Amino acid sequence: MARRGRRRDPNAKRRQTTVAGRAPAADHGTTLFQLRRAEAVGARVLAIDEGRVIADGDPALSVSQLGLLRARGSLGRRAFEAGERYQALAWAAYGRPFARAVDIARPREDVPPGGELETPDADDRRRSGARRALDRADAHLATLGRGVAASVKRVCQLDRPSDPADLPALVAGLKALAAWWGMG
Repeated sequence: MARRGRRRDPNAKRRQTTVAGRAPAADHGTTLFQLRRAEAVGARVLAIDEGRVIADGDPALSVSQLGLLRARGSLGRRAFEAGERYQALAWAAYGRPFARAVDIARPREDVPPGGELETPDADDRRRSGARRALDRADAHLATLGRGVAASVKRVCQLDRPSDPADLPALVAGLKALAAWWGMG
């Protein structure tokens, strides 16, 4: 027995009704902005194609201090990945140290008039798992010394530039975290 209704067109555009289909193409910024990002990570510009800068390095590393240290060769792959994991835990527990334009510009229609976005209790329940994991990582870093823990927290959690004198402590702390988490 045949199915009822109209036959499906094999060439029909189906993604336009989904969120992924309606999403705009990635915006990489102006050409000047892309050139500055490539310069920040020390990448050599190979070409500019239709406003898109093609470089031999990864300009995406320029968004954080960890990425800049990785791009400049100060951090190895394992230390970088451990730093990103620590950063994700810290930001999940306490939030990002800087505002994002998406958060500021987002309309707040979902909040009833006179209501609050979140209660402190709901926020604590949601973030408590990340805080416990971050506390365990901080306790492990504390066994290595106060300077190590402070340099890891400054660069990873607060996204502040690393002092060149603190770089050995930062690398030691991130390597210790990578070994503790079993990152191969």
